[in-house]
Amino acid sequence: MGPTIVRHCNTPTWGSRCLSVRRQREREREREREKPTSSPHVPGEASLAAPFSSSIFEISCVPLLLKEGQGALENGMAVFRFTAMYSIIQYLSVIVLVRYNSLLGDFQYLFEDLVMVLLFDFALGYTRPARTLSAKRPIGSLLHPFILYSFILQTGVAVAFILLAMYLVQQQPYYDPFGQERRDAAQNDEQYVPLYETTANFVMSCCQYMICALVFSIGHPHRRAVYTNIPMIIATLSALFILALVVFLPADMVPKLEFADIQSNEFKLGIFGLAAANLVVAYGIEYSYRLITPLRNLLRYLRCKKGYKNKFKYLIDDLNGGNWPEDEIKGYCDC
Repeated sequence: MGPTIVRHCNTPTWGSRCLSVRRQREREREREREKPTSSPHVPGEASLAAPFSSSIFEISCVPLLLKEGQGALENGMAVFRFTAMYSIIQYLSVIVLVRYNSLLGDFQYLFEDLVMVLLFDFALGYTRPARTLSAKRPIGSLLHPFILYSFILQTGVAVAFILLAMYLVQQQPYYDPFGQERRDAAQNDEQYVPLYETTANFVMSCCQYMICALVFSIGHPHRRAVYTNIPMIIATLSALFILALVVFLPADMVPKLEFADIQSNEFKLGIFGLAAANLVVAYGIEYSYRLITPLRNLLRYLRCKKGYKNKFKYLIDDLNGGNWPEDEIKGYCDC
């Protein structure tokens, strides 16, 4: 008789091992099913493929990525346009004041930079992208005909309203056309003379900065409307409140701004009325090249663009222009 093989009860057999491995695999599958469908992005992953690193094997995130990209490009362009327009308006307003042998005061420059410009520089970029993806490509150049058209007309309108405000202040009964304040300041060796023209110029220029920020916040078709940008609304109301406060207060209560004592509150309200009219005209200019098709075609013609920038558009023209693929087949055979 052969040797007797003794099996202990706690020794696993081959079948029990297979069963334990099977149960372990089933538990791992259940854990995989209980995991969330989308995994977070890997830290430090910064590439074009980063938004696609997901356990969901589909491209549903592509429209969201494109909408965010279009909105970011429009926000960046709006900030650049506002900064450039602010510099142009300030430069031209100072040139206008040189004719009256005057300039803006130091604290007036500081007020414009901190209150009027800095608030809108931060608020302009908070406009959210549009809810629907647009087929139109955002403007990517500051030298685009649409941008130049807007710059030229907005600058002309801004200078016209500043000159109109200065002309209206000269028609007030308390205006001194012979420059008595200039003579008194020269006798007292004062470096700065608060003139009525300077005050009207300063107030109208500050209104121009708010108008440019609101006009350049037009979002269609890549961004949402300006009233959805809460920081922009807060910045506009804050700047308007501060400006109205320093304008309607007596000049001796804000001596740092060196305002001339404009005695008529009706004229002060009239300056804000001019600013409202300027806002309407500025919106009309900005919407003109967006909605008027003949104007858009004229600006594109003046651009003198000789061909497409993207080569795939030539292929699209070839496919839409001819009887493809019959034309290509005839080129290879005599059928």
